[in-house]
Amino acid sequence: MDKRTHIINTALDAFYQKGIHSVGINEILKLANVAKKTLYNHFVSKEELVCACLELRDQRFNTWLSKQIVNCTTPQHLARALFAAIASWIDNKAPELGDFNGCFFINTAAEYPQSDHPIAKLCAAHKHAVLNLLIDTLSQTTQLQNQPAKAIELAQLLMTLKEGMICQARVTHTTNHFLQSPELLCRLMDVQA
Repeated sequence: MDKRTHIINTALDAFYQKGIHSVGINEILKLANVAKKTLYNHFVSKEELVCACLELRDQRFNTWLSKQIVNCTTPQHLARALFAAIASWIDNKAPELGDFNGCFFINTAAEYPQSDHPIAKLCAAHKHAVLNLLIDTLSQTTQLQNQPAKAIELAQLLMTLKEGMICQARVTHTTNHFLQSPELLCRLMDVQA
Protein backbone atom coordinates (compact mmCIF):
# COMPACT_ATOMS: atom_id res chain seq x y z
CA MET A 1 0.00 0.00 0.00
CA ASP A 2 1.41 3.40 -0.94
CA LYS A 3 1.87 6.11 1.72
CA ARG A 4 -1.05 8.26 0.51
CA THR A 5 -3.49 5.35 0.68
CA HIS A 6 -2.10 4.33 4.06
CA ILE A 7 -2.61 7.84 5.44
CA ILE A 8 -6.18 8.01 4.09
CA ASN A 9 -7.10 4.60 5.53
CA THR A 10 -5.60 5.49 8.90
CA ALA A 11 -7.30 8.88 9.02
CA LEU A 12 -10.64 7.45 7.88
CA ASP A 13 -10.60 4.89 10.70
CA ALA A 14 -9.76 7.56 13.28
CA PHE A 15 -12.24 10.13 11.95
CA TYR A 16 -15.03 7.56 11.74
CA GLN A 17 -14.54 6.31 15.28
CA LYS A 18 -13.80 9.64 17.02
CA GLY A 19 -15.07 12.46 14.79
CA ILE A 20 -13.24 14.89 12.54
CA HIS A 21 -12.69 17.70 15.04
CA SER A 22 -11.66 15.25 17.79
CA VAL A 23 -8.72 13.90 15.79
CA GLY A 24 -5.76 16.16 15.18
CA ILE A 25 -3.02 15.88 12.61
CA ASN A 26 -0.52 14.76 15.26
CA GLU A 27 -2.73 11.81 16.16
CA ILE A 28 -2.97 10.81 12.49
CA LEU A 29 0.82 11.11 12.15
CA LYS A 30 1.30 8.83 15.15
CA LEU A 31 -1.32 6.28 14.05
CA ALA A 32 -0.02 6.20 10.47
CA ASN A 33 3.59 6.26 11.63
CA VAL A 34 4.53 8.91 9.08
CA ALA A 35 6.39 12.21 9.28
CA LYS A 36 4.54 15.50 9.07
CA LYS A 37 6.41 16.28 5.83
CA THR A 38 5.15 13.02 4.31
CA LEU A 39 1.55 13.84 5.19
CA TYR A 40 1.80 17.37 3.83
CA ASN A 41 3.45 16.12 0.63
CA HIS A 42 0.16 14.35 -0.06
CA PHE A 43 -2.37 16.73 1.54
CA VAL A 44 -2.07 20.49 1.83
CA SER A 45 -4.49 20.60 4.77
CA LYS A 46 -6.53 18.51 7.16
CA GLU A 47 -9.63 19.43 5.15
CA GLU A 48 -8.08 17.99 2.00
CA LEU A 49 -7.38 14.77 3.93
CA VAL A 50 -10.98 14.72 5.20
CA CYS A 51 -12.21 15.07 1.59
CA ALA A 52 -10.01 12.14 0.54
CA CYS A 53 -11.46 10.09 3.42
CA LEU A 54 -15.01 10.95 2.37
CA GLU A 55 -14.27 9.96 -1.22
CA LEU A 56 -12.82 6.63 -0.13
CA ARG A 57 -15.73 5.91 2.22
CA ASP A 58 -18.21 6.83 -0.53
CA GLN A 59 -16.55 4.38 -2.92
CA ARG A 60 -16.37 1.64 -0.27
CA PHE A 61 -19.95 2.05 0.92
CA ASN A 62 -21.48 2.27 -2.56
CA THR A 63 -19.50 -0.73 -3.80
CA TRP A 64 -20.65 -2.70 -0.75
CA LEU A 65 -24.28 -1.62 -1.08
CA SER A 66 -24.32 -2.33 -4.81
CA LYS A 67 -23.23 -5.90 -4.12
CA GLN A 68 -26.00 -6.30 -1.53
CA ILE A 69 -28.78 -5.26 -3.92
CA VAL A 70 -27.41 -6.23 -7.35
CA ASN A 71 -29.75 -9.19 -7.96
CA CYS A 72 -32.96 -7.64 -6.62
CA THR A 73 -35.76 -8.20 -9.11
CA THR A 74 -38.73 -6.69 -7.27
CA PRO A 75 -39.20 -3.63 -5.06
CA GLN A 76 -39.97 -5.92 -2.12
CA HIS A 77 -36.79 -7.90 -2.76
CA LEU A 78 -34.79 -4.66 -2.83
CA ALA A 79 -36.32 -3.49 0.45
CA ARG A 80 -35.53 -6.81 2.15
CA ALA A 81 -31.97 -6.82 0.83
CA LEU A 82 -31.38 -3.18 1.76
CA PHE A 83 -32.55 -3.51 5.36
CA ALA A 84 -30.82 -6.86 5.85
CA ALA A 85 -27.59 -5.28 4.61
CA ILE A 86 -27.92 -2.27 6.91
CA ALA A 87 -28.70 -4.58 9.85
CA SER A 88 -25.60 -6.66 9.10
CA TRP A 89 -23.48 -3.49 9.03
CA ILE A 90 -24.99 -2.27 12.32
CA ASP A 91 -24.24 -5.70 13.82
CA ASN A 92 -20.59 -5.39 12.67
CA LYS A 93 -20.96 -8.12 10.06
CA ALA A 94 -19.77 -5.99 7.13
CA PRO A 95 -15.97 -6.01 7.60
CA GLU A 96 -15.33 -3.78 4.60
CA LEU A 97 -17.18 -0.98 6.42
CA GLY A 98 -15.46 -1.41 9.79
CA ASP A 99 -17.02 -1.37 13.24
CA PHE A 100 -20.34 0.45 13.08
CA ASN A 101 -20.37 4.02 14.38
CA GLY A 102 -23.29 5.46 12.47
CA CYS A 103 -23.05 7.05 9.06
CA PHE A 104 -19.69 8.72 8.46
CA PHE A 105 -21.40 11.25 6.17
CA ILE A 106 -24.10 12.19 8.68
CA ASN A 107 -21.50 12.40 11.45
CA THR A 108 -19.24 14.56 9.30
CA ALA A 109 -22.06 16.78 8.02
CA ALA A 110 -22.94 17.53 11.65
CA GLU A 111 -19.40 18.86 12.13
CA TYR A 112 -19.57 20.94 8.93
CA PRO A 113 -23.08 22.43 8.93
CA GLN A 114 -22.51 25.07 6.23
CA SER A 115 -24.04 23.58 3.06
CA ASP A 116 -21.57 25.33 0.75
CA HIS A 117 -18.49 23.92 2.51
CA PRO A 118 -16.59 21.41 0.30
CA ILE A 119 -16.82 18.74 3.02
CA ALA A 120 -20.59 19.26 3.41
CA LYS A 121 -20.96 19.07 -0.38
CA LEU A 122 -19.19 15.68 -0.44
CA CYS A 123 -21.53 14.43 2.31
CA ALA A 124 -24.57 15.53 0.30
CA ALA A 125 -23.14 14.02 -2.90
CA HIS A 126 -22.82 10.66 -1.15
CA LYS A 127 -26.49 10.71 -0.14
CA HIS A 128 -27.50 11.60 -3.71
CA ALA A 129 -25.37 8.74 -5.05
CA VAL A 130 -27.03 6.23 -2.70
CA LEU A 131 -30.48 7.53 -3.63
CA ASN A 132 -29.61 7.23 -7.32
CA LEU A 133 -28.43 3.67 -6.78
CA LEU A 134 -31.82 2.82 -5.24
CA ILE A 135 -33.70 4.61 -8.04
CA ASP A 136 -31.67 2.78 -10.71
CA THR A 137 -32.24 -0.59 -9.06
CA LEU A 138 -35.97 -0.01 -8.65
CA SER A 139 -36.25 1.26 -12.24
CA GLN A 140 -34.92 -2.05 -13.50
CA THR A 141 -37.64 -4.11 -11.80
CA THR A 142 -40.50 -5.38 -13.94
CA GLN A 143 -43.02 -3.58 -11.75
CA LEU A 144 -41.38 -0.16 -12.08
CA GLN A 145 -39.52 -0.13 -15.37
CA ASN A 146 -42.28 1.98 -16.91
CA GLN A 147 -43.07 3.99 -13.77
CA PRO A 148 -40.11 6.32 -13.18
CA ALA A 149 -42.03 8.60 -10.80
CA LYS A 150 -43.04 5.63 -8.65
CA ALA A 151 -39.44 4.34 -8.65
CA ILE A 152 -38.24 7.74 -7.39
CA GLU A 153 -40.98 7.87 -4.75
CA LEU A 154 -40.18 4.40 -3.43
CA ALA A 155 -36.43 5.07 -3.49
CA GLN A 156 -36.96 8.21 -1.42
CA LEU A 157 -39.06 6.22 1.06
CA LEU A 158 -36.40 3.51 1.34
CA MET A 159 -33.68 6.15 1.71
CA THR A 160 -35.55 7.87 4.53
CA LEU A 161 -36.17 4.59 6.34
CA LYS A 162 -32.54 3.50 5.86
CA GLU A 163 -31.24 6.79 7.26
CA GLY A 164 -33.59 6.51 10.23
CA MET A 165 -32.49 2.94 10.90
CA ILE A 166 -28.82 3.97 10.88
CA CYS A 167 -29.37 7.02 13.12
CA GLN A 168 -31.52 5.08 15.56
CA ALA A 169 -28.92 2.33 15.79
CA ARG A 170 -26.15 4.87 16.37
CA VAL A 171 -28.04 6.63 19.16
CA THR A 172 -29.52 3.57 20.90
CA HIS A 173 -26.62 1.17 20.17
CA THR A 174 -29.11 -1.49 19.04
CA THR A 175 -30.27 -2.95 15.76
CA ASN A 176 -33.87 -2.23 14.85
CA HIS A 177 -35.20 -5.33 13.11
CA PHE A 178 -38.62 -3.72 12.62
CA LEU A 179 -37.80 -2.90 8.99
CA GLN A 180 -36.90 -6.50 8.27
CA SER A 181 -40.47 -7.72 8.70
CA PRO A 182 -41.50 -9.23 5.34
CA GLU A 183 -45.16 -8.32 5.94
CA LEU A 184 -44.36 -4.69 6.70
CA LEU A 185 -42.07 -4.41 3.69
CA CYS A 186 -44.73 -5.86 1.41
CA ARG A 187 -47.18 -3.22 2.61
CA LEU A 188 -44.63 -0.42 2.28
CA MET A 189 -43.52 -1.53 -1.15
CA ASP A 190 -46.98 -2.30 -2.54
CA VAL A 191 -46.56 -1.85 -6.27
CA GLN A 192 -49.09 -2.56 -8.97
CA ALA A 193 -47.61 -4.75 -11.69
